[in-house]
Amino acid sequence: MSGMEDGGVVREKGKVAVLGFALSCRLEEVGKEGATRLLDALDAALESRGLVMGGGVDAARLDVFVLPRKGANTSQDDRLALAEWLEQQPQCMDVAVGDWVDAYEVE
Repeated sequence: MSGMEDGGVVREKGKVAVLGFALSCRLEEVGKEGATRLLDALDAALESRGLVMGGGVDAARLDVFVLPRKGANTSQDDRLALAEWLEQQPQCMDVAVGDWVDAYEVE
């Protein structure tokens, strides 16, 4: 396997593993509207870096898995910048960001 800057790892001939990472935090005093605003803001921050998310938020937690958009060039800096962005949100406590992990393979 060899690493790629665009969030992928070359596997057997013609196959690439797409990498992603988990991003989560505990939410403090956030209602439904506040959670929606936080998700919208996070979505915009991800979009600006060529990333998308799956997962969601409830009254107590935000738990998402982040992946690069097709054709996007992502890096370790993107992962760390998003964790820092989440830490700066006043309603977010105990922010956690996972390592890049294999999400799925494409040819």
